[in-house]
Amino acid sequence: MKIRGKAGSERFTIAAFFVLFAVICGIFQSFSPSFLTPASITTMLKTGATTAIAALGLTFVIIVNHSDISFYMTSCFSSMFMAWLIAKGAHPVPAVLLGLAAGVFWGGVSGLAVGRFKLPDIISTIAIGSIGFGAAYIFSDGAFIYDNFHTCGIINLSEYRFLGINVSVWIMIAIYISAYILLEKSRHGRKFYAVGSNKKAAFFSGIHVNRIIILAFIASGTLAALAAMIYDAAQGQGNVKIGLNFLMPCFSAIYIGWSVFRKPCVVGTFFGALLATVITTGFTVLSIPYYWSDLTMAGVLILAIGISKVGFRAKESTARKKEAAA
Repeated sequence: MKIRGKAGSERFTIAAFFVLFAVICGIFQSFSPSFLTPASITTMLKTGATTAIAALGLTFVIIVNHSDISFYMTSCFSSMFMAWLIAKGAHPVPAVLLGLAAGVFWGGVSGLAVGRFKLPDIISTIAIGSIGFGAAYIFSDGAFIYDNFHTCGIINLSEYRFLGINVSVWIMIAIYISAYILLEKSRHGRKFYAVGSNKKAAFFSGIHVNRIIILAFIASGTLAALAAMIYDAAQGQGNVKIGLNFLMPCFSAIYIGWSVFRKPCVVGTFFGALLATVITTGFTVLSIPYYWSDLTMAGVLILAIGISKVGFRAKESTARKKEAAA
């Protein structure tokens, strides 16, 4: 009966989320009939792809029970590094790969600080992110980089379409499928959840805890870098502040998904990012000042964190009772 009750509660929460999602879409559609047209949905998916990709990387860190405040700042370094290479005449492919390598580097630095040297995650990642963001100014003294952007083909990273859908959306889909298979269907992926649940138990189970934490931060840094580069391609310029918009939507996406699916997970982050994108786009379409969108997303984030933490504490309480009974 308890199992059925728990499963029923989870199904109710998921159903409630989709009802809420439909209601929000219906409200925006009633005020703007063009909100749910195929063209608008395609644009929404393209816009949301960058947030969803960056949020997925951060999900790895949240799963191992840590926090990363560096990803959105270091992504600025990666995007400017790519833009600088393109301005110097580099082909887009190696420019993007080197930008991803920069993301791996910054993620690895954060992972080492937290996983290997046991520094406080929030403070150390803020410091590392600030260093990365400051270093991003080196490439252009903070100015935009336009050179070769419209002639080298980098814009195709965002604008090229396959079957009527932007390639950035296909990239997002491929990454999410890969992450789902890794985290939910593989033995290696379960190690991330094990570390996040109980580091000591994971260690005595033979899991290299520090390595898993480092890998989680590398995933965060790398996917944030990719998202920022796609965003640069969409804007047709290198913008040193391109990644600063990721912080609130990414955390909102993860905790919305956590509150619905009772744990940080790939599917939850995807639907959370989709809801965040719908809200942001809806406010834009209705010409509502941007700060109302920020206020709304902040409120949604606080509510989602509260719901997720209540579920997490209930799960911990159940686990303790089982241990006591054993």
